[in-house]
This record gives sequence, C-alpha cells and structure tokens, in this order.
Amino acid sequence: MAERTHLEHFLERAEATLEIAQQTFNDSQRVQPGDPDEYTQAQRDLQDLNDELDTLMHAATPEQRDQLHRTQIQVNQLQNHFILKR
Repeated sequence: MAERTHLEHFLERAEATLEIAQQTFNDSQRVQPGDPDEYTQAQRDLQDLNDELDTLMHAATPEQRDQLHRTQIQVNQLQNHFILKR
C-alpha cells in the first residue's frame, strides 16, 4: 500500500505538472507559438509523470488506484493534445 502522504505529495506534484503542461500547450497554440524547448520539456514531464503513475498503481490500495487512474486519464489526454495538435 502506498503511503498516504507520499500519494498526496505525488498528486499535488501531478496537478502542478499538468497545469504547467497545459499552459505550455496553450501558449503553443497562439499565433506566435511558445518556446519549442518548453514544449518538448512539458512532453517529457508528462511522460515522467505517467511512468511514475504506473509504478504507484502497483502499490496502491483500490481507493488510491481510482484516484491515480483519474490523474492518469488527465495526463494521457494532455499527452494526446500535444501529439495531435502540434
């Protein structure tokens, strides 16, 4: 079972990473796109987050897995946006 504080810390970090990646994606959609290096780094951060989610899923309780799964869906959706809209 994943420790509750570890899970809470991870979910806070995941939310922050998602917000930064979403802002980077939004910036890239403007007439003058954002920094391509930031775009690439946001994609890397999302993949790292997704990899860590997979690891945590194995140690989580069913309730924690549900919460992690919802976060993973958000990560996957944003990754898809990065891939399809670029």
